[in-house]
Amino acid sequence: MVIHSACDSASTNQIAIEVGDSFQTANDMYPEGTIFLVRAGVHQGQQVRNPKTGNIWIGENGAVMDGLDTVPEAFTGIAVNITIQGIEIRNYVDNGIFFRGGNNIILRRLVIKDSGSGDGEKNAAIRLNDVENIIITDNFITRVTAGILPTDCTGPVLISDNTGINIGRNFVQLDKCSGSNIEISYNAMERVGDYLRGETVDVVDWISIYQSSGTPESPILVKNNRARGHGNDPYGSFIMLGDAGGANQLATGNVGVNPGQVGIGIAGGQNITVSDNAMYSREWEFSNVAFYSANFSEPNPCDNHLVRDNRSFWIKGSIMQQNNIWTDTMCDPVLFEHNYFPDFSLNQDIWYQAGEIFNNRGN
Repeated sequence: MVIHSACDSASTNQIAIEVGDSFQTANDMYPEGTIFLVRAGVHQGQQVRNPKTGNIWIGENGAVMDGLDTVPEAFTGIAVNITIQGIEIRNYVDNGIFFRGGNNIILRRLVIKDSGSGDGEKNAAIRLNDVENIIITDNFITRVTAGILPTDCTGPVLISDNTGINIGRNFVQLDKCSGSNIEISYNAMERVGDYLRGETVDVVDWISIYQSSGTPESPILVKNNRARGHGNDPYGSFIMLGDAGGANQLATGNVGVNPGQVGIGIAGGQNITVSDNAMYSREWEFSNVAFYSANFSEPNPCDNHLVRDNRSFWIKGSIMQQNNIWTDTMCDPVLFEHNYFPDFSLNQDIWYQAGEIFNNRGN
């Protein structure tokens, strides 16, 4: 096996990976802090286990890692100060990327598709366990068992500007994550057509915040995301907050179009705010309610839920009538303030309107 250097000067610390080269051999041969330039073409059956500290993997336009449905993950093990960007990752058995520990991980401009196993609770396009300081941005994910699953993670965490189509069980699930500067923002997710990955569950919650807590000064922020379409789960939602407890969460500026049984639910937890969101749903079999607050997470504490300045037009399928907000009054105090229901100006076009605003926010 030959590794081809991108240039003659060793001081550049940049190595080119040609089709046919072994990614693992390159990782083992070269020192920490190496930049690997993955050349355009299909690199079959490749995997990197335990990338060395500070390594960067950058794909040329057209660089593909194909697991041939035989390799568990493209990148796996422990990762510290690792960047992976610009590579298409496809046909991996269990996960596209699965790091079992580490910190300071950047994943951006990746395409991850046709990967994952099981029902999406444990495997995904991107699975990170016991990791601190995560940036996941500008990725495209499709036909996987789940999208982005950080578990037992510690902030800061940024999951932003990603796109998911037919992503299985969840697009993002934070599972037992905590700390400050945790943000899920400007992501777009859709359920289109019939093609799904294997035996995956079809969209339970697009965004799930499970047993996770921000801080009073820096709540977990779920901001300016949009979702369109739903699976057939009778309990699914666009955004689920306070699931199995948790605290200090804020959902604001999100836009949903027929996104599930529920638009935004607060299923328990403490100090949770839902503000300035817009939800639209026509009637379908399981459509239920746009916003709710309830204590579905006993025996965990449940209090201080605030739902304000939201808009919705939501038809409950079983009664074919408006059903915009509900509470079981068990999370005292529950405050509903200045919401506008039903808002007859809302329709399916809010998906495009929000997309234009979000995508042009830098201008």
